[in-house]
Amino acid sequence: MASVKFDDLALQYVLSDESDKQQAISEKAATAIEQSTNSRIAVGQWVASINRWIQPSDDSGDDNFITRATALDFLASTLGVLRQRNTSLRADQVKLLVTFFGSLFSSDHRAGVTASTKALRHLVGMQTFEPTLGDDIITSICKLGEDFKLQTPVTRLELYELFLRLLQDPTVANDLEYRHGNTCGFMTNLLDLCKNERDPQNLMKWFEILKIFLQNFSPSEDVTTEVFKTFSAYFPISLRASATPAGITADDLKSAVRSCFAAHYRVASHSIPYLINKLDQGDAVTVAVKVDILQTLDACLLQYEHPKQSVVPFSNQIWSSLKYEVRNGEIQDTVKATLKVIRSLTSRLDDNELRSFLADAWRDLVEDLSSPSYTAQAGRLLVAITGATVAAFATITPKAIPHIQTTLKHTQSGSHKQELVALLNSILTVRSHLIEVSKEDANVDQSPGLLKDELFGDSIFFDAYLPLWEQCSAGEITTEKVGILKRIMEGLAALVGQQSSGASPSHQLCSAPTCERIVGWLVNPSIVYPLEGKQPNESIANSDASQDIRDAAVAALKEAVPLYPPAFQLLLQQYISSLKVAYQNQLASHDLPLEIMLVASTLCEVSCSTVPGQQLSLSKPASLINVLLEGLLWMLSEPAPPRYWTAFISSIRLSIQQSLNTLLSQASTSTLSKSQGITKEWYTAYIKSVEDGGALRLDSDNPADTANPTKEIGRLGTEDEDVHRQLLAYSFSVVERLYRRFTTVRQPGESIGNQPCVGLGKDFVEGSDSVTEQDICLHQLGLLATTVIRALSEEDQKALAVGEDVSVLFNDIDLHVDLQGALTPGAVVVSPLDDYRTAPLSMGILQGLYPGVMSSAHHAQALKCLCTVLTSAPSPCSDITRAALDISFTILSNKLRVEDKDNTREKLQVQENLMNTLTNILDVSSESALDAPTRVRIFRSILHFLAGDVARFQSMPSSHNLLLKAVCDKAPPEPTIGRQLARNFEVLVSPKECLEKENHAIRKRLSNEWLYYKAVQPYLKGCFPNSDASETVAVNRAVAVFAVLKHLKYEQYASDAGQIVRVCIRSLSTFETGVEMDSCLSVLLEILDKEPGALREHLAGLISGMIKVYDTARKAPKATGSTEGSTTVRAKRRERILCRKSALEFFQKLPQSYEAHHLVPYRQQLLRPLSAACGDSVREIRRTALLARKAWEALA
Repeated sequence: MASVKFDDLALQYVLSDESDKQQAISEKAATAIEQSTNSRIAVGQWVASINRWIQPSDDSGDDNFITRATALDFLASTLGVLRQRNTSLRADQVKLLVTFFGSLFSSDHRAGVTASTKALRHLVGMQTFEPTLGDDIITSICKLGEDFKLQTPVTRLELYELFLRLLQDPTVANDLEYRHGNTCGFMTNLLDLCKNERDPQNLMKWFEILKIFLQNFSPSEDVTTEVFKTFSAYFPISLRASATPAGITADDLKSAVRSCFAAHYRVASHSIPYLINKLDQGDAVTVAVKVDILQTLDACLLQYEHPKQSVVPFSNQIWSSLKYEVRNGEIQDTVKATLKVIRSLTSRLDDNELRSFLADAWRDLVEDLSSPSYTAQAGRLLVAITGATVAAFATITPKAIPHIQTTLKHTQSGSHKQELVALLNSILTVRSHLIEVSKEDANVDQSPGLLKDELFGDSIFFDAYLPLWEQCSAGEITTEKVGILKRIMEGLAALVGQQSSGASPSHQLCSAPTCERIVGWLVNPSIVYPLEGKQPNESIANSDASQDIRDAAVAALKEAVPLYPPAFQLLLQQYISSLKVAYQNQLASHDLPLEIMLVASTLCEVSCSTVPGQQLSLSKPASLINVLLEGLLWMLSEPAPPRYWTAFISSIRLSIQQSLNTLLSQASTSTLSKSQGITKEWYTAYIKSVEDGGALRLDSDNPADTANPTKEIGRLGTEDEDVHRQLLAYSFSVVERLYRRFTTVRQPGESIGNQPCVGLGKDFVEGSDSVTEQDICLHQLGLLATTVIRALSEEDQKALAVGEDVSVLFNDIDLHVDLQGALTPGAVVVSPLDDYRTAPLSMGILQGLYPGVMSSAHHAQALKCLCTVLTSAPSPCSDITRAALDISFTILSNKLRVEDKDNTREKLQVQENLMNTLTNILDVSSESALDAPTRVRIFRSILHFLAGDVARFQSMPSSHNLLLKAVCDKAPPEPTIGRQLARNFEVLVSPKECLEKENHAIRKRLSNEWLYYKAVQPYLKGCFPNSDASETVAVNRAVAVFAVLKHLKYEQYASDAGQIVRVCIRSLSTFETGVEMDSCLSVLLEILDKEPGALREHLAGLISGMIKVYDTARKAPKATGSTEGSTTVRAKRRERILCRKSALEFFQKLPQSYEAHHLVPYRQQLLRPLSAACGDSVREIRRTALLARKAWEALA
């Protein structure tokens, strides 16, 4: 019964051609063997089940071979299932099966090899497999002889995996070594068998086998030589793309053969001379091969054990060959790989061998260091050697440093000096690295002064850097001297950070006076000279050279200050004293406010620089902010023009933002999640401690009366680990103090309404010349508030009651509220004092608030108040102030939560009021009709309200969107100012900082798509004249459409691209050359980029239209005697430039977007206008025209 069962299973397996069915059959056979009561009989019947296909037959056709191979695979597959189930056959059964399958390698080369190999691999994995059978298996397989290479790559891969499995088995390996000794006869047979392998995947396994053999066996010299010849014959290895199997790359093969070279030190006597000889072939070796050789040599040097036997005998040979690769090398990849080899070589030497090697190397290097032609190359070699180990550094630097210093004194070549200083700098950097390594590695020698401390403190400063600095700073500053000065500054930064070596606590090698002197040198070009309008040297006329020196000094300070913290106070003192000198002496040869900001930016970068692995402390950013506040207070006391105030406020904002970003980048996600929030009690106590420490009082008119609170803030920073929270709290207190300084509270008798109001402070003296500068300053202060407030969490904002400060601007005012918490009707939410000029300050607070902080008590009331102010006529404020009110209107419209019924009711009331206002400004028949500019201003305010609403759109109920529909329906057709209103439609969707996610705006993902389907798509048909729309109305409608479309992505209007293109073509002849035309051209360029096919049928009209657009935009408008201001004239000139550039970009992109036969008919028509455009007055336009003409000329 059992015999019939195995016979049936074997027959089913042979007849099946589906792998899943074959696997199921194998599992049935394995189960039958496991469940049999007599495994000897069961296994015998199982093996005998394939006899009908194994017996000799007269049929030698392919079908017979395939059938026999499938039958054998039935046995192999069954063994695979047994192995997976961890079921082992008896040892005698395993031995018989090994003998059976092994015999097939000599009797059935075509059908039996693959299945036999798989079966043997499964048998080797069984627990009852005897190690002595490993040699039998290898012997059997080697009988394949020349037939091995005739097997398919897949079959050979199975064989390689079997060999690898045997050699990796410790018991089999021990038996093989016991049987064969150091003659390793089995390996000799394998070498003969596999010597012609070429398949990449098989080579990976073959190289691994050779590596394992060299590492785990002890072959004789003759066998080692044969193995080396085998794998070295493939070196350098390459890979044809056509021969690349999936997952195997040329680098994989290189790495595999490299592992053979570096497998064991016994091949060192073959590998190293072989690689050196390959390297010395000169130009016959390509760069890629040379890099491969060097990387292989590096692997050998690093991985060989017993360096005295494997590395030392070849050290001189390696050095003699490789030094020329650097000395005469021009390819950076080769030089870099060579230096790595030399570093590895040096790291493997010690004691007498190291001293001998370094002595030989120094004899070669000393001459090259004295030669300007080879200093750079010798320096690279010297740095590679010194950086290898502490011992190498300690041995060679006592010779190198004095020689470099002596050469610096005697050489006259500027480039030579520059290279020598660069070498000194590199040695300093290497020493700092070795100090760090010695601290982390307990195995490194910790002897005091091992890294030659006596050479790297004040000694090297006075002997090398000081004389060279004085020499280069004196006399005429040439380009070469600029290069040397830059190198010196790099070195000085590294010198400041030099620490003592040894196990004892480290200390700075340079004395404090030397460090201060170095910082003083770096401060001049980076801080003093820019503020005082000086050059580093009177002979420098080239601004680029001066900027290079300044940049180098800034970079050096960023490196030096974290290594010598007291330097930062010196920088701050010099900053404040220099700007006072510059202002008092009226050094007007430069823009002092701009330099105040630029130098403050430098100080900000320095304050945020830290030693790697160290967190930013509070003291530096807090000290910088306080110095900037001191400068601001000093300017206010002078008094200086408001543009100076703006410079300091902008600088404070930059400092806070960059410091907060640095802390966030240094903090991990877990740290941020554990960060404590700011409570009112903690904030009050913290700020009191800072003020007690001497924080600047901004209500003082004499900055000299205040002290620097740096020390106290620094102390707090060490007590409380959450530096981010402290800095945020301190920054918030700065905003509070600045707001209070620049505002004043006026009581009911002095103001409007029944409550106190906030107006501008005493610093804002009335004067027509300074009002604009004052307003710019107020806007910058508002942006500073936004930067700080948005960094607070929603809980922090609620705890500090920031939302209530929108109207009181951090002043102590108790607003009147009713029993429900709402403001009483007489409460003033937006202060009308000083023509609403405090609006930017309110805007700054609003912009940083979370929507959850908004309340109906304050902010819904503010929305109604703003609606009243912005819809009143004449406008109660300047255009600059109105811009801030408009932005506030947008913010409130966006952030007031519609989930709150009170907010919804108030917002719908505001929308109804705006609809009435819209009706009034569009009613030109009314006797009280407003002038056009006023109507446009009010309309823009309505659009700002809608912009905030659109970003967080609500499709339902439709009553929420009645205002948007009314604006779209009624504004463009207006007969007198419809076109002006249409141009302003871009307000609905143009980028606004107040609606960015970082400012916690509510912005739905599909807001722009929703706006398109509400405000654009329904009106596309109206862009053409018809019975319901005149030519004027159609043009106005098109202006509104493109004002919105230019801010949308193509994908958002792609479904109507064909209709939009037709509107574009018409608009090329109906739009004014300016902002209208620019919006149309922007849309055309977007369509050309994303879907050129939409324009293909219209090329003739588009090209002729674009030519006219360019010609019209190039002609200057005729003088009409108008009284337009210079600002308006400049704006229109910029608009014409943009139109010309967009038209030429369109022509330039056409050849890239279409095949030539679509464009050739228009080539002659276009070449002449393009040639004329090459003479445009604007350089950027000329460049675009040249590219376009070149592309069209190539069409021929």
